[in-house]
Amino acid sequence: MVKRGKSNTSSEQSTVSLVIPSLYLGPCSAALSQSFLTTNSITHILSIGSSPANKVDGITYLRLSLSDSPSSSISKVSDAACTFIETALKSRNGTGKVFIHCSAGISRSPTIVAAYLMKCHNLSLKAALRQILKVRSQVSPNSGFLSQLKELDLELFGSISLDIDTLPRTEKERLALFEDAG
Repeated sequence: MVKRGKSNTSSEQSTVSLVIPSLYLGPCSAALSQSFLTTNSITHILSIGSSPANKVDGITYLRLSLSDSPSSSISKVSDAACTFIETALKSRNGTGKVFIHCSAGISRSPTIVAAYLMKCHNLSLKAALRQILKVRSQVSPNSGFLSQLKELDLELFGSISLDIDTLPRTEKERLALFEDAG
């Protein structure tokens, strides 16, 4: 019941997206779903926001505070998140699975996942957002987060691969923007 690019509205769990193997992205409600956590063998949960998640035995948690405001800095949060994600994926002899969420899985947590893909998988900003949007088309980092991701793109790769200030409003337009990304 994890979304892999196709819409499935049969349950709340369908709002969770598998971005890359063993890395899930979605809303905070899924972190409370014992069924989702068990079915997908989630070992780690990264909460991006101000409220701590309810904890389930056997799962490692990290909460990183980040307001969904254009003026919020993502650099320290993204560094800590990258370390946590890498540790999670290497845990349990490489079988660890991590679920990353914010409130709705639209701005904060996708921003952090994009930064992770850029830093740890050497993807440009455009390629990272394309990877996320192809499985979670409602993603829309706020303008401040997008600006900081562009700065990260320049820092890591020497150029900005996505020179826009905001993502298009509609899912169809967002997906069209990334059709040519490699």
